Amino acid sequence: MKSMKYSAPLLLSAVICAPFTAAVADPVATLPGRDNAFSYTYLQGGVDVGNLRNPRADADTVYVEGSYAIDPNLHVRGGLGYYDGDVRRGGADIHGHRISAGLGFNTLLQNDLDFVASGDVVQVRAKSGGSSASDTGLELRGGVRHRTTDRLQLAGGAFHENIDRSDTGLYGEALFNVQQSLDVGARVQVGDDIGTVGLFGRYNF
Repeated sequence: MKSMKYSAPLLLSAVICAPFTAAVADPVATLPGRDNAFSYTYLQGGVDVGNLRNPRADADTVYVEGSYAIDPNLHVRGGLGYYDGDVRRGGADIHGHRISAGLGFNTLLQNDLDFVASGDVVQVRAKSGGSSASDTGLELRGGVRHRTTDRLQLAGGAFHENIDRSDTGLYGEALFNVQQSLDVGARVQVGDDIGTVGLFGRYNF
């Protein structure tokens, strides 16, 4: 995973800079009542692989996540993931789950460009050998979401999680529309200790 940790920031920089480049080229002021018609009500599932911080392990994670818009600018969020892998120091097997629930905020910045922020309460449970541990903390995210073409969306920003251990880094996401309500996507996040990549499918309601 070391090579990914150093190459991924280049991909993240391209993802994050693309929306701002478009914004400069098309400076449209935000007007009351306008929105970019992004869906913030969806259900998605996928797989992430790579280095986790909480717990500190090299693991594969299978997850389901959802979001529901309760207002044009607010959405509730939640997720459940199961991971399995190896502790990075010692190599012991480790597995467990990660549960999150929180609130997200979105607002129009430009045509086809939204600012998005979220705060989640996260519980992580880990089992290794004959012992188990459970920790609860927070994850904060802030970034932008951009409609690059009629079928392609790019998103990127920064995250900070503080559960048993803390970490700060960047995330990026690409979302491709396959059918009217169905998207497929890829995502990456890189921090001081975190380095994961993943694929997912999303159904928009």
